[in-house]
Amino acid sequence: MRLADRFPSAVSTSPKLDYYPEAEAWKPTAETTLADLLDAIRNGDFAEQVAAVRELVEAGDIDSANSIKKKIPAVSLSGIVRGRRKKAVEEGRFEHSGLLQIDLDAKDNPGWTIERLRAALEADPRMRAVFLSPSGNGLKGVARCLPDAARHRESFLAAEAHFRRSDSRSTRRARTRCGCVSIVRSGCVEGRRTGPMFEVRNRSSPATMSSRSTTRGHCARRAPLPGKSGGLVIRGRAPYDAPTIREMLRTIPYPGYDEWLKIANAVWREIGIPEGTPLLQEWAPEKNPGDYEKHAKYPLQDVTIGTVVMRAKEHGWSPPPPVSAAAPERAARTTLVEENVTRGRGNDHGIRKGDPGPHFSGAEWQRGKRPAARHIFAVIAPTRRMFVREGTVHEVSAAAEDGDGHARLDPLSSPRLASEIERFGAKIMALETREDGTPRWRAKTMGENHCRVLLHSSAAREFLPPIRQLAAAPVLVSDGAGGTMTLGHGWHAHAGGTFITGEIDLPEMQFDDALPVFFELLGGFNFTTPADAARAAASFLSPAMKLGRWIDDDFPLDVAEADQSQAGKSYRHKLIAAIYGETPFQITNSTGGVGSLDERVAGALIAGRPIISLENIRGRMDSQTLESAIRGVGRVTARSFRACVEVDTSPFLWQLSTNGAELTRDLANRSVITRIRKQPDGYQFKVYPEGPILFHARANQPRFLAAVHAIVREWAGQGCPKTTETRHDFRQWVQVMDWIVQNLLGLAPLLDGHREEQMRTANPKLQWLRDIIHEIITHGHDPQYGVTASDLAEAADEHDIPLPGRRQGATESMEQAVGKVLSKLFRDAKSETITVDGRSFTRQVTTDYDPVNRKDRERKIYVIGTE
Repeated sequence: MRLADRFPSAVSTSPKLDYYPEAEAWKPTAETTLADLLDAIRNGDFAEQVAAVRELVEAGDIDSANSIKKKIPAVSLSGIVRGRRKKAVEEGRFEHSGLLQIDLDAKDNPGWTIERLRAALEADPRMRAVFLSPSGNGLKGVARCLPDAARHRESFLAAEAHFRRSDSRSTRRARTRCGCVSIVRSGCVEGRRTGPMFEVRNRSSPATMSSRSTTRGHCARRAPLPGKSGGLVIRGRAPYDAPTIREMLRTIPYPGYDEWLKIANAVWREIGIPEGTPLLQEWAPEKNPGDYEKHAKYPLQDVTIGTVVMRAKEHGWSPPPPVSAAAPERAARTTLVEENVTRGRGNDHGIRKGDPGPHFSGAEWQRGKRPAARHIFAVIAPTRRMFVREGTVHEVSAAAEDGDGHARLDPLSSPRLASEIERFGAKIMALETREDGTPRWRAKTMGENHCRVLLHSSAAREFLPPIRQLAAAPVLVSDGAGGTMTLGHGWHAHAGGTFITGEIDLPEMQFDDALPVFFELLGGFNFTTPADAARAAASFLSPAMKLGRWIDDDFPLDVAEADQSQAGKSYRHKLIAAIYGETPFQITNSTGGVGSLDERVAGALIAGRPIISLENIRGRMDSQTLESAIRGVGRVTARSFRACVEVDTSPFLWQLSTNGAELTRDLANRSVITRIRKQPDGYQFKVYPEGPILFHARANQPRFLAAVHAIVREWAGQGCPKTTETRHDFRQWVQVMDWIVQNLLGLAPLLDGHREEQMRTANPKLQWLRDIIHEIITHGHDPQYGVTASDLAEAADEHDIPLPGRRQGATESMEQAVGKVLSKLFRDAKSETITVDGRSFTRQVTTDYDPVNRKDRERKIYVIGTE
């Protein structure tokens, strides 16, 4: 029977392929053909995604590149599946296309350039198409093979052997899995529609087993020498060489007949009969001459070198130490190892006293094998799931208990590590000693005591990537060459370790288009002065400047102050967080005991979320931890019920909303105060399809964040200029923001009138007067007619506003106490007028007739000026 009769797709010019909308999809959504696929690639249907991958690869951001690569459409080159994929071949539901995917990576073929690899593939008559991989660092080839699903694996082995010029290993290739599409460059050889194919012949011929034929799955095997031009490595594990196999065999006791036969076949399959037989004879000499030659004529199927590896591990052999995190593709396949030492050589937990952590024992330790901690963290590090923060291991986790779903940093506990360690795709093995003294490797569960030692080992700090700050949205940073670039989802080395949790695509926006979008955020607020509006604008830009590390210095506490409740002070803070995809870590004021202000501040620092908000604070604010944290440059020991951690305080932004909190002098000097008045009754706020501006900003977050980035990008493009403003302790932030608000946004100078507000927030008597004035005006008193000390005392009593410094049980009246407070304020001001929160408060002396005493008397009244 002809091949075309048995397998029509072997000569078909357009074999059918399953099409997947993205590489990680479980089910295909359509069928396509090789011809249509290559036409789509040539026409650039996937060019935009592939270009993004290659740009990220060139920039060294492999994690982001892999994330995009997973979203590229893919095909199953070897055919189509009818129904579910499981057991599709066995049940006859897989229709083979007669095609085989070949992956050649430059890193696996030292000494070969991409051009040389391409030339080798294009010259091969078995290839139907050749094109660059999405990363640009390798090639993908489409080869002909026998369209027999049951023999697909043999076809792959024949292909691997062909390209190596020796037999490949028995690495299983997925029969129906898909490969990402890419951009076809020069060298596509789709014109070849017929010709030779990769197939296996003479299935039971012993002669081919000892030859170097490339048409058989069990041909002689020899690993290509690095840098030689003889062979290409198809993607897979590196082969075991003869010295390594000899080392493994030496640890395995002579077994029974069946086991001996499996081990012999495994060695032959890995390195071939000529090289393998001498090793076997050295390990287990023949009982009868010719035993090995006789059994080599009848090879066992489905026996691989894994049989030898498993037996060797059981009897004390350990694999080579893992490679460093610079080669995560190999580290991810390394077995994790710990020691369970014999009695009398260690403690009950298998860790020698005084040693840094779990390790190999006996001869293995003496031979210089790496400690188990190095194996374990070399495997974990490339996954970007655990990090080192100030010497402590952390993980990024969703804060379910917070109810907002935002990620946070959590110190990793030993029970947590014990429960997670086996999820990294490698086994934990323990080296035990049998009663007869022979060693044995056994899979086991890592105990909490071992994990506690691991978390404090130097290997954790050596292998795990550092982390300093979290962000929920893309971050704009300097590219180091005078330009800017945007960091996307995943971990980045920026600023000592930045992890971006959100997957958000920002639209491109020019500076002129960004201004009206940005000013939408400020439109609904009634700011007390133009300078307050400028300070509010700066607060919307601050997170971008902080996360991007454009200002590597202190950022002030953003104080939002309102004359009345519901004026919008907290609303502005929520709006800032919304455009960065954040929900602030909220802290409310409380004193003493568990849950005190210091402890709440410590919990916020440990969580690592970038915006920390102190909500609706009243009374005196006095927290040494808070003052130290706002200073920014330095570290604070944060103690909470979660942990005690040394925290770098520089990544955080602090917000405080209040209707009149009393700040300490130090805290006032570290603040920027933005005042808001409540809009008058009947004011019509702009309503969007989503509702108020906050809901609109959340629904259109990429648009507003793109506007912020456009403003920062314009400032950076002009050379990062700043003014010479010196009226604040945090000068670098003030000078940069002062330049931006005046020159790019056209607003008032940033600090006009601000020094007076700082002095007021740190003066409890002025704060008291401010609160009284607001209550008097709110309740309809006409301030132009003036008020007396008696009026002020009545207002304080009615609205429960305690007079600072007044002791309970004082003999003087409230009116007399108010008079003393006002006298001191005017004396300190050296003027008959005090400015309080933008309003003038003027003392006047009037004379009127006292009918009781029948004489004129002087009376002091206080006139509250309008804004």
